Amino acid sequence: MTELARDGGGSAAPDAVPSVPGVAAWDLARLPGPRRHLDRVERDLRAGLDCVWYFPDTVVESGRAEFFLRELLHRFDGAVPVPGSVGPPEGGAEAPAPDVVAVPAQRTSGGAQDPAPGHVLFDPWHEEDDGFDADDPYGALLGNWAAPPAAAGAGPFAAAEPPGTAPAVSLVDRLAKELGATGDPLDELLRRARRGHRGSEGADQDEGVGGDAPGSPPTVVVRGWEEHSAEEMGQLLRTAHATFREAGLPAERRPRFLFAARVDDLPARALGRGPSPHQVTLHWWWRVWTRLDSEVLLAWRPRPPATAAQALYDRVTDSVVAEVCGPDVDRALVLREVWRGGDVESLRRALTTALPGVDGRGSRSWPRRMSTAHASRPSAEILDDWASGVVDSWDGHVRPVVAHRLLDPDSPELRVLVCHAQNRVLLPLIEEARTSLTELVPGLLRKGVDLDQLRERARSEHRVRNGLPAAPLAELEIGDLARVAGYLVLPSDQRDRLRRLSKARNHLSHLQPLGQEQLVAVTEALTTDWGTGGGR
Repeated sequence: MTELARDGGGSAAPDAVPSVPGVAAWDLARLPGPRRHLDRVERDLRAGLDCVWYFPDTVVESGRAEFFLRELLHRFDGAVPVPGSVGPPEGGAEAPAPDVVAVPAQRTSGGAQDPAPGHVLFDPWHEEDDGFDADDPYGALLGNWAAPPAAAGAGPFAAAEPPGTAPAVSLVDRLAKELGATGDPLDELLRRARRGHRGSEGADQDEGVGGDAPGSPPTVVVRGWEEHSAEEMGQLLRTAHATFREAGLPAERRPRFLFAARVDDLPARALGRGPSPHQVTLHWWWRVWTRLDSEVLLAWRPRPPATAAQALYDRVTDSVVAEVCGPDVDRALVLREVWRGGDVESLRRALTTALPGVDGRGSRSWPRRMSTAHASRPSAEILDDWASGVVDSWDGHVRPVVAHRLLDPDSPELRVLVCHAQNRVLLPLIEEARTSLTELVPGLLRKGVDLDQLRERARSEHRVRNGLPAAPLAELEIGDLARVAGYLVLPSDQRDRLRRLSKARNHLSHLQPLGQEQLVAVTEALTTDWGTGGGR
């Protein structure tokens, strides 16, 4: 083993957290989880479905929602992103840093909690416009905007303005300006879709840009976190859906809308019950990250060259890091820098260093329902925690994003996670070692011992107690082989190796994680051949 494992692993000094390069946005886009998620949204849009794409607050505030949105738009030739209604900071306001995405705060709903999307409280097809939110926090930002012409606010998209606030440029007016249309922007979208439909009837499907066929219909993109009226967004979606449906175009040739938003940016009451799931789909940034993403991300940061045993030790360490950090892929890189492998307590100390300040929300418990973790969206009972970025679905489990509760020494949760990670790497290799030994057993029998005697001696207590016959040689477990090692011609170091593997198998089967010394011994044993006297 290298000096790293020989020194007992452990963590760096609590105050010596190394400077770890963050996860590059391009790396995130290449990971399998986000790519699979973007593929699903793209597939629905190309099928002619309007989509609402929900992100947690933290993903929007970090700028990653904007990044993934742009990654999706790069796949479409006819994307029409609508500029937001929230203006830049006032002249005396401090501008955000270049690498910080300025995001408006969540709107409130007058003290009443909005239901989860999908729960309808009123008839949204009522033509009366609800106007902007009464407690619009953007009045000061929008006060210096010029009011649109009087005629621009007419029609079904007109919205009442709060008293004393200059009228904001409406969403439909901004869409019209982006399209270069002087009239109804929906008519312009239909005109472009019809032109593309006619042009595509005799065109080669390979002539499109990216995955788009020639003359693909336009895709209108609205960022909910840059809008000031949920009702305006909902009304545009409903009106567009009705207009395009009546136009007679096939679904895949109709203009489509994509609304990217936080839950409070576009709540259920604004979506309404008009469009059915066959025309509008909801996508949630939920169940996106998996263990594979963390493992790929760690693999992109290779370790120095090492012996076979050290390389296996590092694999176990990375597996533990991925399991413990769960959906917090950024924290995985930090933890791997401050924890060199080792026992559970050294890991807990490293977590204390790697995790940010304690947040009481992360210490709560959530329902352990498998249906919740495997559902396509967060359930109502955890929706608020998901929206605030506290909880996520990761590899079939509802997990806190930042796991402060693992720091509790009285909780068994950290030990269980470590054991799961060790099991994932080591048990298949222990099984491989068992299989390879059983193939050698006939040639290793001591003089005067036949195979039937060995099998009878290897019977487990369970088989003896229940009167079961001896197991076939190929089915003897590693513990069975360890019991009859004296009947085999094995060097002493190989008998020790067999006992170490048997003991490790028993520990892992009973969710008892291996300590540092055990782990070093097992990785050595799993990189050694049988009957060679311990050589490499």
